[in-house]
Amino acid sequence: MNKFLFSMILAPVAAMAFQVGAWVGGPGQYPQPTQQNVQAFQDLQGTHLDLISYFALFDINDWNATAQYANVAKNNGSTLVVTWMANGYNAQELVNGKADNYIRDYAKGVKGFGDEIWLRPLHEANGDWYDWGVGKEGAGNTDANVAEAFRHIVKIFKEEGVTNVKWVWTTNASNQGSGTTLTGNYPGDEYVDYISIDGYNWGKCQSWSSWQTFSQVFKKAYNALANINKPLFIAEISSSELGGNKAEWITDMFEHFATDFSRVFAVMWFSQSKEANEGDWALNTSQAAVDAWKAGIAKMKAMAPESSSSEAVIESSSSVSSSSTTAIRTGGITDKFSFRQQGGKLLLQVDRAMTASVVQFDHQGRILWQSTVRHFTPGEHMLDVPEAGTRSIYRLNVQR
Repeated sequence: MNKFLFSMILAPVAAMAFQVGAWVGGPGQYPQPTQQNVQAFQDLQGTHLDLISYFALFDINDWNATAQYANVAKNNGSTLVVTWMANGYNAQELVNGKADNYIRDYAKGVKGFGDEIWLRPLHEANGDWYDWGVGKEGAGNTDANVAEAFRHIVKIFKEEGVTNVKWVWTTNASNQGSGTTLTGNYPGDEYVDYISIDGYNWGKCQSWSSWQTFSQVFKKAYNALANINKPLFIAEISSSELGGNKAEWITDMFEHFATDFSRVFAVMWFSQSKEANEGDWALNTSQAAVDAWKAGIAKMKAMAPESSSSEAVIESSSSVSSSSTTAIRTGGITDKFSFRQQGGKLLLQVDRAMTASVVQFDHQGRILWQSTVRHFTPGEHMLDVPEAGTRSIYRLNVQR
């Protein structure tokens, strides 16, 4: 008889509907997410933008510069995601307080704004192209001082009493430069709300590049982040048209979101065609690409369960245990249930009648098995689940 132990229970989480965002691009060399540009992108994709991307540079873009775009997002019913770029500073200079006055003023501005914004400072630190990058030669950056610099920024906001920020830590999809790692500069759960990945399929737009599938671009980073228990999204993504089929690449991307990249709760397209030394990143480089994006969004929205969910992680062990979880549903209703596994069977105990499904994942977020949506009466129910031979995550999705 195979016996299992519930080794960990994740905190109850509200089911997150899939969110769509973008750097919306626009005319000119330096476009911004103005209301006109935001609306143009929404018209292009035929649906609302949940997340709007904006890039702010230390010392150059203070809160007053950011506020106009924060208000655009607010008025659009969206959230502004600020990629906060410490250009001109290495990690140790940030730790030593060289940018503190600017950071503190920005924090006061964010606090005064009141509505939620997401900040992602020191993004792509596992590369060699930014001043804070671990791979940047001669900059003196390490995983340790980049992580400390991130914590230092968050601490200033806490000192100022800012409560309307979600902190985003971002890794690039691949490492570049000596000493770089995918997760080594992670600052710790206390300082991070969401984790994210940036990645691009450069196709053949460069002499050094070749066509890569979505999985080839993102799989290593996604797997590396598997053990960080934070909501995960794609903060920057795009594909070239050169060297392959961009529309098929986008379709494939959404297929992965529905299967082995199921932890991804949002995707933000970087929609701007740049000069020859970069790529044709805009969404509308072909109508086929736009159509694939629209179809993918519709698919993800249709898949999103009108439910709440909670998770339990089970590992092979020599004893049997059970553990309870509570799923908090919209409207203040709570569902109390427990899992235990015995003899290859998953036993689910529920306290009331409910309609739900059970999903089994591996530790990398791949769906291994999913039950049909069925009605459960109060009491214990036995489900036949495939034996995974490794740690499994079981999620109960309760339908509203």
